[in-house]
Amino acid sequence: MPTEKNATLTFLFWANCAAFAVHVMDETVMAGGLVAFVQRHFWSGFRMGDFAVANAAWLIAIAAGNVLYDWLGARLAFIPMAFVWERCFNGLFHVGATFCLNEYCPGLLTSVLFFVIVYLICRYGVLQGHMRWVSFWGSALPALAFETVFVSSMWWAH
Repeated sequence: MPTEKNATLTFLFWANCAAFAVHVMDETVMAGGLVAFVQRHFWSGFRMGDFAVANAAWLIAIAAGNVLYDWLGARLAFIPMAFVWERCFNGLFHVGATFCLNEYCPGLLTSVLFFVIVYLICRYGVLQGHMRWVSFWGSALPALAFETVFVSSMWWAH
């Protein structure tokens, strides 16, 4: 029997999926695109095909996590929450790359969406008792580990 889920969390988890699609567009078209940015600064062998496949797979994974939450409820809130955290940590990469390299990192503009989503989940999910603190913070750990491996792989690829 499915456990109860919260409509606000459902909405925010799907907002994360939609924000990711918009974020990919930002990364594709702004300032020459993220592929060219990565080629210049990190990995000269990075190609648009790599970018497209990775983002398509990630979009499907985010949607699958959301569907699991929709079907099975609160006990699986940590899955879509981990995807929200991963997007937030990715946004921090865009902020850091922009400031460290003194050049706009495509994706920076829409990274703000992920920071807002994390805030709203904390405010209207966790603080109102619809998600446990352990799910909220615990889901940040695998997301941080994944994002660390993902970002650092750009240096390994050189």
